Amino acid sequence: MSSKPRKSRLPGTIGLRIAAGYSLLTLLSFLVLMAIGYGFLAANLARGEREQVSIELQSLRERYLAGGVPAFEALVLANDRFRRNNPFFTRIDGWAGEVPRVYFPQYWREFDLTPLERLPAGMEGRWLEVVSPGQAHRLEVLCAELPDGFRFQVGISTEDRGAVLRRLRETFLFAALPLLALGLAGGALLAQRSLRPVRDLVQTVESIKSGRWEARAPRSGNGDELDDLGRLFNEMIERINQLIRGMKGALDSVAHDLRTPMTRFRNRAEEALQRGPDSRACQGALQASVEESEQILRMLGMLMDISEAETGTLRLSLREVDVSALAENLAEMYGMVGEEKAVAVETRIAPGIRWALDPERVSQALANLLDNAVKYTPAGGRVELSLEPAEGGLRIRVADTGPGIDPGDLERIWERLYRGRHDSAKGLGLGLSLVRAVAVAHGGQARGWNRPEGGALFELTLPVSASLSKM
Repeated sequence: MSSKPRKSRLPGTIGLRIAAGYSLLTLLSFLVLMAIGYGFLAANLARGEREQVSIELQSLRERYLAGGVPAFEALVLANDRFRRNNPFFTRIDGWAGEVPRVYFPQYWREFDLTPLERLPAGMEGRWLEVVSPGQAHRLEVLCAELPDGFRFQVGISTEDRGAVLRRLRETFLFAALPLLALGLAGGALLAQRSLRPVRDLVQTVESIKSGRWEARAPRSGNGDELDDLGRLFNEMIERINQLIRGMKGALDSVAHDLRTPMTRFRNRAEEALQRGPDSRACQGALQASVEESEQILRMLGMLMDISEAETGTLRLSLREVDVSALAENLAEMYGMVGEEKAVAVETRIAPGIRWALDPERVSQALANLLDNAVKYTPAGGRVELSLEPAEGGLRIRVADTGPGIDPGDLERIWERLYRGRHDSAKGLGLGLSLVRAVAVAHGGQARGWNRPEGGALFELTLPVSASLSKM
């Protein structure tokens, strides 16, 4: 079943929101920078014009003190010839009964000069603003008072300054529209590139939803958060696949191996029923049924442990134990089993080794290895259990002098329910699978091979990270 193509949804999508947000942020950043630049330029222009007025006022003061009114007026007339584009406003406030006078009044008709006619005394160094009705610009005037009572004002119009600032505002507005479009394009490109892993992840989810469990999210390899998300997603899918395979394998194994004991269980019960009300026959059938049920329960427990270990869900009860004593006890127990077959069980165990592990699980794994070794070693043979710290962790070995492992079986001996092609001994075929499961659950590994001098050697290693301390 193929997944339906998803319809593109532009409004309200994350990509559109990112593009709009990026564009808005770009525009706001531009406006903030322009506002700062505009304010800085306006302040500098105003400061520059006021400095010019202050310089002109000082020059007129000095001319008056040096040559009186004629020298004052001569400088005013000279400045007008050089500053026709932006002349200075100059006004005499009257002295010795003279009428106030404004020089070049044709320049200042648009301004209401009435406030300058009612200026009180004590205005030295003060700035006044004269408005122009119906206009945005104004006249900025600086007052001066001399000791002999001579008073005058010098000013300048803000029209030129306003024109410069107006052109700057128009430039800002003209640049804002292309910048907004550029921000949208840049935001769309950024969203397209940034959200590509998310789109790939959505496509992968849809593929998995349609049944393609092998689908994986592509990764960019740049190590960013989205790349980590893809990695974690792939690991999660792989873990789910492992769980599914483990469950399927467990079900297959149970279905395969339960058939024989359940058949025997039924045959025992039918045999007892056919014999009639014979108490001894019924008792024997019940005893046989109990044995079969124990074997079934043991097999189910081992299958569940193996499946949980293979899928990483096997729970361990880790604690620091004396592994040397644990191994010695197992060797002593199987030594008594070996005596019945004339098989010697020997040990080479370093004393006092303490390790963090699950003693029940490890004992179960070692018991399976020793049981197999004793089972397949002929009379007069020898089984050796060794335990010692080694580079990389704790190393446990079980060696025997039996016939060894068929080369064709070496790669498959760890599989569940697998019995060797020449294996005539009874068993569930789960022992070595459980050994490997216990090793993997502890973060270690299990290996097996044939010794050059004959016999098989199995090695179980537990990593240093699993150990709390060694004594």
